[in-house]
Order: sequence, then structure tokens, then C-alpha cells
Amino acid sequence: MSAAVGVAVTAATTSSVGLLLVLAVGFAGVLEALVLWLLRSLAQSPKYVALVHKLTRQLAVVGLVYLLVKCAVLTERRQLRKEFIHDAFDAANMLLLVASLSMAVQAIVVIVLLRVATTEMDGLGLLWSFEVVDEIQLAKSRPTWLFVRNWHATRVKLKLVDAFFRHVYGLPPMFGFAKHVRGIQEQLTFELFDMGFGAWVVLLALFYTFFSITGELEAAYDLPPKQTTTIPLFSSRGRVFVCFSSSLMALATVFYIVMTWSYSRLVHHAKLHALVPSMDPPSQEGDGEKKTSSSIWDAIASFATKEGTVTQLGPLEALSRMQAVGERLEASLPTISPHDRTSHWAWRDEHPLTPLCRQTSLEQNVSTQIDCISLPIISYQSCRVLLQVILLVNGLGYAYFATTVLPFAPLDTIEETVQSIAAILPLVLVTVVLAPRLIRSLALVHSTWRVDSAVLARVIAQVVHIEHVKVAMVADVIAHCHLRHQSPQDMRRALVPDSVDRDNRECFVEADALRRVLRQFGHRITLHDMNALIRAMDVRTRGTCVSLVDILAIFDTQRHPPSEDETTPNNHPTSSRLFK
Repeated sequence: MSAAVGVAVTAATTSSVGLLLVLAVGFAGVLEALVLWLLRSLAQSPKYVALVHKLTRQLAVVGLVYLLVKCAVLTERRQLRKEFIHDAFDAANMLLLVASLSMAVQAIVVIVLLRVATTEMDGLGLLWSFEVVDEIQLAKSRPTWLFVRNWHATRVKLKLVDAFFRHVYGLPPMFGFAKHVRGIQEQLTFELFDMGFGAWVVLLALFYTFFSITGELEAAYDLPPKQTTTIPLFSSRGRVFVCFSSSLMALATVFYIVMTWSYSRLVHHAKLHALVPSMDPPSQEGDGEKKTSSSIWDAIASFATKEGTVTQLGPLEALSRMQAVGERLEASLPTISPHDRTSHWAWRDEHPLTPLCRQTSLEQNVSTQIDCISLPIISYQSCRVLLQVILLVNGLGYAYFATTVLPFAPLDTIEETVQSIAAILPLVLVTVVLAPRLIRSLALVHSTWRVDSAVLARVIAQVVHIEHVKVAMVADVIAHCHLRHQSPQDMRRALVPDSVDRDNRECFVEADALRRVLRQFGHRITLHDMNALIRAMDVRTRGTCVSLVDILAIFDTQRHPPSEDETTPNNHPTSSRLFK
């Protein structure tokens, strides 16, 4: 201790290393807890879970690049090179790390915003069209109608497209259009944020392009600690970055306008179908121009009246119809080569001389109702690639702002602070406002227009399978309860101790325990079917636990048919909706 007196300390002390070690461990614990929370929240979306795993692995790989920095430090200590290898490696590693982190944060923000919109659409799928009309009439009678008009208009458009899609393919209301769109949206989101090695190629291209424009390729990347020329450096980099972020937001805005226009064209055709008094296809002449001037409010009211005159199919009849549609879709797939099986639309474009007599009635129906619609987009793949480039460049823009622009920004006055915020604001708007809407619009258009027959047939097969699993489970449990003079509610006592409020909506039980109790009540279900049923029925989950109230509601709905008081005047049962 006495030997250290009077000696200036030029290295890190043990206490400072220990303090930073505590901070690093705490930071790692917080990140791990955040990842676990995300995985639990996204448990019902396997594609989102896989994307979170992909992003965390990418961050871990980029973190290992720091080993190169340590090698550069050892090289400098041995004085093998006189250049600033350590500083260059440190700056490169920081750029990679911030880029990975910014793209991961951007993906998480977009996923969370999409989940909110998807939950809203799932709730809309549970309503009949006349219930939507009742909500609109009630909202119009209130003084807040001007503020909620756009919200109701969005719901009406979704309902019209849903009805038009099911009419074209001959699908009953049991088919969940919202679930169909959600599956395509999750797949699209996974593809958009699954960057891979191509992201780093774009990073390098942006790096050299950015500093070529600023004229700093041969200049100093960073400034010495006591340098005071931050204002000129920020002025050159700041102007280039503002042009970059503004141009990117302008491109995203134009793309969003095109996708919104495309979706409005689909809504227009759905509106024409809804205004037809019967379930026949809309006429192409005569009163078509009069229907064009009608509003979506008239269209949803007309469709509600038309839907009320149609006899609703029973569960078994609806399942049979869906199964028949799925088989016809699979039969319509060409057997030319594995590369041509991606879509029967591409096959028909390559074979325009195929006689109509060789097409099934379903193919003719689809071609006359959807394929004839002209949209201002080239193809789904081109739109997906463009959107992926926008999201990738936008995510990398955060990294360049944080590592090359913000450190040299003078933030002494309010004006300079506002300039810095204005430089990053376009990127934030793309992430929070435009990106979720672009993904949503592209998923809606892709799931309705130029639908892949294989994808739709697979969705129908999954719906039919889950319905059969649910019907068999309910039938076995009810038969067991009749023999033993019990009821499905007795499963509460077998699953939850007496000390717990069984009617509480926050009561969750283990999925394995539920399977064991179902076995005691006469039904055996595999773990795969149990997980598929939980996801399909939108049962709330917490990790490996499921909501007891949501599970028992399946038995209550199937066991007690709707009475006359529970049925609307238009013969639409409000308590017997199956998998919508």
C-alpha cells in the first residue's frame, strides 16, 4: 500500500472494474428478462418467436466481433503497427453492434404495433354484419362520431373484403378470414426482418456512399478528445443525413399511397358485391355506375340485409363445404414441375390458351371475380423486396445517426437540438407510422388478390382439422359427463385448488395438467393437437399455462345451444360462432 503512495494511477483500478462488472451483469439480466417476456407475449405466433430468436442470435454474433478489437489492442501494445488499429476496429464494431440493435428494436416495435391491429381484426371477425351496422348507428347518434368515423370505416372495409373473399371461394362464415390474413402477415413479417448476410452488404454500401457524398473517405472518422470543430463536421454530415432520411420517408410514403390505392380497389369491388340484392356476382353493366357512387355505409347495410335472408349452415355442413373447397383448390394446382406449383395464377398466365371447359367452376369463379381486378402493383414479390429494402435501410439509418452524426452534433442551444431531432424524425415516422401500415396493407392485398391456392388450401385444411379436434373433444367430454352425472364445469375442481377463485379470468393452468384432466373426462388429445387448438381458438396463454375460463367457454358454447332469446331476428346465433 505504501508503495503506491505518490504514484499517479494511469490504469483502471480494481474497484472501478468491479463496479462496471456489476453494471454489466445487471444489464445482461435485464436483457434476458426482456427476451423472455417477449417470447411469452408472442407464444401464440410461432413466426414472431422464430424472428426474436433470429435477432438475438444475430446480436450475439455481432458481439463476438469484439474479439477482433481485443486482438487489435494486443497488436498496438506490441507496436507491430503504428496506425490506430484499435480505434478503427472499435468504431467498426460499434457500428455493427448499433446496427444490429437498431434493426432488432425496429422489428420489435413493428411486431408490437401489428399485434394491436391484428387483435382488433380478430375481434371484428366475431361480429355479424348486422352487429357492425348496429354499432355504426349507435356511434352516429353520438357527438363523437366525427372522431371515430375513420375507425368504423376501417372496420367496415375489412368486413366487406371478408365477405367478398368468402363469396368468391364459396367459404362459410366458419372460415376465419382474420386468421388467414394474420398467418400471411406473420409470414411476411418474418421474411421482411430475416435479413441475413445481405444486411451487412447493404451496410457497407451505405457506409461508402455516405462518406463519399460528405467527402470524408480519406478524412478522420472521429475527432480527438479536445477537438472543437464539431459544428463544421456536423454541418456536412447532418445535411447529408437529413437528405437521406427525408428521401427514405418520401419513398415509403409513395409506396404506402400505392398500397392504399390497391386496397381501396379491392374494397370497391367488395362494395359492388355487397350492394347486389342477392348472392349473385355484381353486374358489369346497367346499374353499375349507380352502385359506384354508393358509400361503404350503404354497402354494409345492404350486405347485412342480404346476409339475414341466407340460411346459415350448421357446423357439420360448414365443415363439409370447407373441406370440399380445399380439395378443389388442391386439385386445381398444376402438376408441371415443382417450380411451377407456387401458384395456379402464374400457371394460368403462362398458359393463356387453356380452354375454359378444362377449368373447374371454382377456377372460373376466381378468375372472373378477383383475377380481373387491376391493381397498380407489379407483383407481390417485387413489393416485398422493396419493403424489405426500406426497412433495412431505415434500421441502418439509426446506426449511422447514433455513431457518425449524433456524437458531433452541437446540442448547446434549442435550435441545434431541434435540428438533430429533425434529422432522425423521418426514420422514426417510418418505423412507427408507415412500416406497420405497409406490412398490413401488403398482407391484406396479398391474402385477397392473387391468392396462392396451396396456401389457402393449407389454411382450410388446418381449420377443418382443428374443428374436428374441437368437436371430438367436446363430444367425448359431454358423453363422459352424462354417464358419470357430471358437467364440464367439474374440471374446474380437478384443475384448480379450492383456495383459488376458479371464476377469475386471470386463472391459468398448465397445459399438461389440462391434458391429464381431459383424459380423466374421457378424451385423449396429443400435445401437438392441444397446442394447435390453443392457437386456433385464441386461448390466452402465459408461458406453458392456458386460461381456464377460455378453455371451459368452448364446452359451454357447444353444450348449450342458443335459445330464442339469444338469437337475432335475422336468424344469426350470437352464441354459437365457431372458429371465426
